Amino acid sequence: MLPINEYHRGREAATKDADGPYFDVDQAIGSFDCDPPDSPFQRGYLRGLLKSGYASVTSEWDGVLV
Repeated sequence: MLPINEYHRGREAATKDADGPYFDVDQAIGSFDCDPPDSPFQRGYLRGLLKSGYASVTSEWDGVLV
C-alpha cells in the first residue's frame, strides 16, 4: 500500500478510537513521546488524535517526518 494511503488509514483509525467512550486521547498522544511514530500509519494516527477535537495536549512529533 502507498505511504499516503497508510497515513490516511492511521487518521481514520485514530478518529474511530477517539470516539470510544473509554479512550484517553491525551494518554495516547503522550505515548508517542516515548515511542515516536515510525511509519506512515503511526504518523497519521498521531495526527488524527491531535485533530480529533478531544486533545488537550500536543506532541513534539506533530508534523515531523521521521
